[in-house]
Amino acid sequence: MLNQRQIEILLEFCNHPDELLTASFFANKLNVSLRTVQGDMKAIRQELEDESCATLLSKASKGSCIQVEDYDEFSAFINSLYQQYTTVSLSYPTSRLSKILLLLLSRHRAVSISEMQEKFFVSRSTLLNDLKKVSEILEKYQLELLRSSNKVMIDGYEINKRRCLSKQDLYLAHIKNDQGVTYIDERQIAKIKNILTDVFVEQKYHIMDTDFNNTILFLNIMICRIGDGFYIQPNEIDIVENLGREYEISKALFERISRRFFIKVTDEEVKYFSLYLRGQGNSQDSDTITPEMDQFVLESLELIKENFGVNLSSNVNLRVTLALHCMSLEIRLKYDMQMKNDMLEYIRETFPLGYDMATYFAFMLNQKYEKRVSEDEIALLAVHFYSSMMELNNQTDKIKILVISSMKNSMTLLMKQTLLRWFPEHVSTVDFVNEVNVTEEMLDEYEIFLTTEKGKFFTMGLAMYVDPFPSQQDYMNIKLNIDGFKNMEDILAIFHPELFSNVLKIKKEEALTIICDQATEYFGLEELHYQVHQRENLGSTFFSKQIAVPHPLYAVSSDTFISVLVSKYPIIWDEENNEVNLVMLMHVGKNNTQAFQLWEYISKIFADKGLVEKLVANPTYDKFIQLLKETLETGIHNNTI
Repeated sequence: MLNQRQIEILLEFCNHPDELLTASFFANKLNVSLRTVQGDMKAIRQELEDESCATLLSKASKGSCIQVEDYDEFSAFINSLYQQYTTVSLSYPTSRLSKILLLLLSRHRAVSISEMQEKFFVSRSTLLNDLKKVSEILEKYQLELLRSSNKVMIDGYEINKRRCLSKQDLYLAHIKNDQGVTYIDERQIAKIKNILTDVFVEQKYHIMDTDFNNTILFLNIMICRIGDGFYIQPNEIDIVENLGREYEISKALFERISRRFFIKVTDEEVKYFSLYLRGQGNSQDSDTITPEMDQFVLESLELIKENFGVNLSSNVNLRVTLALHCMSLEIRLKYDMQMKNDMLEYIRETFPLGYDMATYFAFMLNQKYEKRVSEDEIALLAVHFYSSMMELNNQTDKIKILVISSMKNSMTLLMKQTLLRWFPEHVSTVDFVNEVNVTEEMLDEYEIFLTTEKGKFFTMGLAMYVDPFPSQQDYMNIKLNIDGFKNMEDILAIFHPELFSNVLKIKKEEALTIICDQATEYFGLEELHYQVHQRENLGSTFFSKQIAVPHPLYAVSSDTFISVLVSKYPIIWDEENNEVNLVMLMHVGKNNTQAFQLWEYISKIFADKGLVEKLVANPTYDKFIQLLKETLETGIHNNTI
């Protein structure tokens, strides 16, 4: 049986299926010796041999990777390990806080302090300290921890208690509640999935895979809470929208759920789930843009033009996409139902310019609705902006790609931006068309044909198959007909030794002052400090592990540069306690659209997970330039910048 560190190593391999990971990588990540990691690798290799569903392959001087032989068996094996990994010891404070939260949320009455001491094997002083932290968590969800001399309970609306369960990931923690039942019962999940599938098919309700999976988890929390006797009360939520079709779907769904799970479902619960469905934006009936929303999007794009020097107002596709997105987002903001986005880190690292534009757009949404847009929601918006920015770089001599696919338009966006990101110098357009709508004229209009289905165009030899979520192999296949990226010397010219500093230990505000002072003195700037702080007020500029990229809200000159600071000890950068060792103040020259390509190079720095550690070990300007060259050269050779 694997221990927790070995499980973490195996899960890390699963998160990097196409990469060779070295023992030194794990030694640095887990802060253990190479010998310890080698012992862990041996244990993992033996465990996989016993399971006979996968093997751990090692290549001398290159690293190791997982080779899966039976995907179904391997998936079940990994799922069991994940459950074991997430059920951590009571000695970990975060785990104990989760257990305290779950206990209090599962009780209808107050819990005595002495009972909690006995249950969690802690002293009274330790428990009281934990309860202070629990109280801070509850405040985020408009909940209050009521405490007398010897009793404690959570007070607040049931809707907010469910938000707490969801946002704190308690429903994924495999922690038993007071009755000994976990929120994750895979048999119950399977029953919910089957019922939901039947109802959606009967009602002809379209939903994306990710939304469908999230809906299952949302329903699971509802069923668990109702089963324990916790109901949403009529005064908790004032719904002003006409829920229409979503209400009928919800009503049909809960008729089956109530019979299957032996629970009584109130009309408030039906309406609440209806509201959740409306907030997902999957209903075809809702694809009508109001004049008010269209005007808001247009005005926002005009402000983005003033801020970023990029005119996106004429991009009709972007305007329509943003308007439809915001109509469902409006529901989520109004009723505190903002989505979680497991791709937040990936999107922030890979599309930093799109993320920054989305942050500014979210600021305008905040002004409109007086609700702060979460980073997860910002990441969903970021892909739209990134895709539109790529279209701006179109040139008439670039090639055009046609993807023959039956996927919904909303599902083609990530594939489109991936292809454009892979080949920005050579591809002008990526269009999608259903197989039945392909015409002879298209054969002359496009240079490359791809397809996500192995249908007649694949069989005829016209279109090359590509996965809807393109892999490295897809990239290599397409690259046979496309080539190139220029050298990185121009990008290195924006770095100056006068704009580089290193410190032992520093606070965020002091770091911002140093890098702003460096640039202000070197270029003779005005208002750089002010504009950088204005941008910080919009949201965190933490973009990747150990890296922050502060930048001004509005450019203050035509100069394009990056001012760098390296700190040996990590800097606490934001409210999420993200830690950074490398701070790069980036200034994109005013009214210079091409200069925004700098974000693409920065995203490559994000992808190099070893760069910061090497720089902290030798924090000099020459070392920084050396590491930067190595990273950019890798990007050029792989054609991923």
